[in-house]
Amino acid sequence: MISYVASCIVDILIHHQIIESEDTPLYQYGFEIIISTILTCMITIIAGLIFHCVTASLIYFGLFVILRSICGGYHAKTYFQCNMIFALVTISTLLMFKVFPIEQFYEFHYICIALAVITTAVYAPVENKNKPLNKQQKIYFRIFSMVMVVILSLLSCLLITKYRNEYSILIDSTLLVVSVSMFITNPWIGDEKI
Repeated sequence: MISYVASCIVDILIHHQIIESEDTPLYQYGFEIIISTILTCMITIIAGLIFHCVTASLIYFGLFVILRSICGGYHAKTYFQCNMIFALVTISTLLMFKVFPIEQFYEFHYICIALAVITTAVYAPVENKNKPLNKQQKIYFRIFSMVMVVILSLLSCLLITKYRNEYSILIDSTLLVVSVSMFITNPWIGDEKI
């Protein structure tokens, strides 16, 4: 569906001589990415509206996008699969945020943080085969991944211990989702790890 809509947009632009036909693959890919991004934003906002936590859903989305950008992780084969998985992960994360009582979250909090730190230290960055990283980029993304995960872990610890704030659940759930995404992806495809 996303590819079809992107193709229609490109065809219209070519027909009106806004772009050259030889640039079709580039524009096709660009419009697919734009449409997919709009869909993920819509999924995030709709889930936030359904669960009455739009602010939390937007914070989750920001954390998720930043962490996935630097840590890498699983990539679905189609846009449909990608959006379905993202919708399930978003709903699960927001459900945990809304339903899980903060008083019963302490053990799970430390498990999430431990898994996030260990998984990031072992696997980050997980490369996408379509966007390979050189050795310098791998080192940069590994360091940046660890710094981000440690900062978010410390923030979550502060929120849960000092303020008993439910946003620690949101941070921990997002860290867990990104960790699982890194773990289930085979990071040794292509180049060897640094």
